[in-house]
Amino acid sequence: MSEDFKHVGEDFEVPDGRPKVTGEARYVDDYQFNNLLHAKTVKSPYAHARVVNIDTSAAEAMDAVKAVATYEDAPEPGLGQPVLAEEPMVYGYPVAAVAADNEYAAAAAVEAIEVEYEVLDQVTDPIETLKPGSPNARPEGNVPTGEAGGESAEGQGGASNQVGTVKLDSAEFTDEDGNDLVMPRNIPDEAWNLKWSWGDVSEGFEKATEIVENTVKAQPIPTNPLEPRSTVIDWGADGRVKAWVSSQSMSLTHTGLAGMLGISPANLTIINNFTGGGFGSKGTSYPQMGVPALLSKQVNRPVKIRGSRKEEFHWGNGRATMILRSKIGVDDDGKIVAMDLESIGDAGAYGADALSTISSGYNCLSQIYQPETLRVRGLGVFTNTPKRWPQRGPGQNQAGMAIAQVIDEAAEAIGMDPYEIKRINAAQQDAPDGEFDPENAPVANASRAPMSSAHLGRAYEEAAEAINYEEKRERSGTMEGSKVYGVGSGGASHHCGYIGFDGLVGVHTDGTVEVRQGAGNLGTESFAAVGRMVAETMGVPWDQVEVSWGRSDEASFSLGQFSSNTTFTEGLANVKAAETAIQYLTELAADELGGAPEDYEVTEGEVVNGDTGESLTLGETAQLAVDAGGKYDGSEIPQKYQESLVPLTIGAARGLTGNALVAFGKSTGEDMGGYVTAMAGAIAEVSVDVQTGEVNVEEMANWNDSGRVIHPESFSAQVEGGTIQGTGYALMEQYRHDEDTGIPLNTDFYKNKAPGILDYSETPLKVGAVGAPDPFGPHGAKGVGEPPYGSAAAAIASAVRDALGVTFTDFPIDPSSVLEKIRNGETAIDPEDI
Repeated sequence: MSEDFKHVGEDFEVPDGRPKVTGEARYVDDYQFNNLLHAKTVKSPYAHARVVNIDTSAAEAMDAVKAVATYEDAPEPGLGQPVLAEEPMVYGYPVAAVAADNEYAAAAAVEAIEVEYEVLDQVTDPIETLKPGSPNARPEGNVPTGEAGGESAEGQGGASNQVGTVKLDSAEFTDEDGNDLVMPRNIPDEAWNLKWSWGDVSEGFEKATEIVENTVKAQPIPTNPLEPRSTVIDWGADGRVKAWVSSQSMSLTHTGLAGMLGISPANLTIINNFTGGGFGSKGTSYPQMGVPALLSKQVNRPVKIRGSRKEEFHWGNGRATMILRSKIGVDDDGKIVAMDLESIGDAGAYGADALSTISSGYNCLSQIYQPETLRVRGLGVFTNTPKRWPQRGPGQNQAGMAIAQVIDEAAEAIGMDPYEIKRINAAQQDAPDGEFDPENAPVANASRAPMSSAHLGRAYEEAAEAINYEEKRERSGTMEGSKVYGVGSGGASHHCGYIGFDGLVGVHTDGTVEVRQGAGNLGTESFAAVGRMVAETMGVPWDQVEVSWGRSDEASFSLGQFSSNTTFTEGLANVKAAETAIQYLTELAADELGGAPEDYEVTEGEVVNGDTGESLTLGETAQLAVDAGGKYDGSEIPQKYQESLVPLTIGAARGLTGNALVAFGKSTGEDMGGYVTAMAGAIAEVSVDVQTGEVNVEEMANWNDSGRVIHPESFSAQVEGGTIQGTGYALMEQYRHDEDTGIPLNTDFYKNKAPGILDYSETPLKVGAVGAPDPFGPHGAKGVGEPPYGSAAAAIASAVRDALGVTFTDFPIDPSSVLEKIRNGETAIDPEDI
């Protein structure tokens, strides 16, 4: 493939940019209709209860109220979240809903509904529910028992819907002094519901010069997208449904919502032009979409529900707890010869994804540290708290942050620089860029599958150079006034390549090339980057390319816009569609002008015979396709795709059929030779005010191994955004629930502060890319979004430990936790010197 790119690696004006800055962009709440009704819900005031009786008569008698629904009208949810719950298992979960002429009338109707509850035992601490005699969060038990599925085309998380009960009768929950342990000791082997290993970890520890052990808790946090989840549903009398949704995904939301509503996907159209954030929490359909659907079906009128910030906190999804006990053995050279990991994860009340969280976290640690021997064990737990779900990575970033300080302890034990031990153990492909040798490639997971490319070591090195690491290291531990300085490093990874999805490209008779891609528009611009790759493949000027997005009836089947996968997954499928388009264009030109298809190339919007110079424009060739019909205009599905194309993609092609050249693409196993993994390595300098406990990030460099960068501006924005979010995770954000009642304590931004511009120093944030192309990625691209979050959080944790000389075992590292360690004499700071 030529390295002389015209579109790939160059900035461009994104197609949704002007609507956003001019205010023309329409989010869900911007849609209004003359006959629109407004929905509100009746919410449980308890963290766990059962509805004994519900009286909706007063609400139904109100003139402005047009529809009322209760849990009895809602479909069976299985293990997943119900639309309306008879037994709400988290505070604020809805049990009934109304639709009225306006929001004020809906709110009054909600107040008029009388509900009698039986209050049930609740538990918010994942360790507490494992103690003998303690409450279970669900009536069926307290742990998911299915296999951890990781992230998949079925949605984020793949654990099966099975529930069991685990009580750790023989485990130790306190230390010798009677203090509660972060994680119980001596958990019996049969209690773990996730186990795998490679090598003999016992032999690995025998080779170790030093062995370190510690337990760190990475806290749960709410996702808190700027746009709370909102939905408009218009259920027509003919049974056809239109849904305006706030979602990251087109394909998965379409099929998921159709299943939730009990209708054929062919009768559902989803419209989602703009989404104000999701970070994984809106990756598929979610039960809030079902509330206006239940009401709209009753009256055949559009119904809107819009969430408040407080509702988003407990009705949305958040990052899972990960309590990680690690035992790490290193040799004299700093090589990690053994890693033994045990973890307990929290799924919240509605979902089995604690197992996927732990599995994903373990994959990350195996990828970024490449230990010679490894044993992992995990236990997922249910609590009466909001559903845990991927939040810019399902478990990788918790794991990366939680282990960074323990790796530093190992470095300290053998007298090595903490940055150096992370660099030398980092996944690194030593072959020249673009080459792939599966026998010598770094390994990715339990099956020791090779990674398609890995350059984390280079990412560390380039970050170190950008931040001038040696200079920062000299300042470590020094005081300026009340501030002490420290420098740290950390890494994270994320699987970002999937296959089995569809591409769809149309060449119109006016010469424009339309990419009917299926990714949602989350603001990352990856949906538009897909169009750039098609333009590059086809040699078409950018002003002749149109990227369609935002409607399920014009979307090819793709994975959701999560897991850093859109550029690779959607890009690969549509590059293959573009290659099919080139095949058709050259065949048609050869039939028209003579010669063989291989005599022609597509360049600058023309199909040109390289020998004679004769040419046709794309528009002229597209007209030939329309005239020829058959496979060329989509009237017939080509034989190679007849059994593989998803109906959603075939439906999306109908508007092109007979009017344009139509080209499909399908990514397959032949397109993958390794486990596609994005990685990031970060280095941070922090100052810690020993009088106030405040931690300030003085400077940071965060470098990504993302393959070839398609769109530099959006790449930088992704890394910068992930870095700032990682700062919030390490230093300030968390779910807080009252242990006695399960009631949330910090449901607003001012109580659960997200990081802002003032939480970073005036020193510019440094971000960059290794830039080494992946041999299987479209034009060498991999993903971006998740790893810089975890690498930033890990680097900050490492830097705080460097400044104070103590490991923080409970996050976030907020001022109170810093001051507590100083006052207790745990740090290198003498309390009397403050």
